[in-house]
Amino acid sequence: MRSRRYGVGKEIGGSVYVHRRYEDRLGPPVSWAKRWLPADWAYDVVKVNRRTNAVSFIQCPEFDIEPEPSIAGVMTVRADGTVQRRAVPSDPPIYHHKWLFVDDDYTGFDVEQSKHRSAAWLALPDVDKSRIGRRSYWRTHVVPRLDDCDQNLVCSRDVATSFKSQTEAAS
Repeated sequence: MRSRRYGVGKEIGGSVYVHRRYEDRLGPPVSWAKRWLPADWAYDVVKVNRRTNAVSFIQCPEFDIEPEPSIAGVMTVRADGTVQRRAVPSDPPIYHHKWLFVDDDYTGFDVEQSKHRSAAWLALPDVDKSRIGRRSYWRTHVVPRLDDCDQNLVCSRDVATSFKSQTEAAS
């Protein structure tokens, strides 16, 4: 479900994540923090930690291309103006449910297809959700099962039912 507070965005762990196109919805903390960024810092995702008001500007060049894009770089501006550039591990984190980061009118990728992708992997049994945030685990243990699911009509019906249920629950 998209952030009720902002109308767009993925909320998790006390933070909200949005695509850069929607950063203005996050208000003054983002516009203030942008002043501290290096002029050449290109970013795709903005994260605001609502407890600390720290703002992260996240490089995610695969955002519009990959179903679960990888993080390539992070620059965080704390509420006191200190800036920290964080190194990304060789097995980078990935984003799930990227359709939450945008509005339905977003044109960078097929939003409806992204919603269906979310429903598909959520419907898979025995997915270790404690490990899915890393690209290697995701690509090795989940993507092949999703590819099998695409070939299986029964799975497709289950996904459609799961997506309909999730959409109705969100309303």
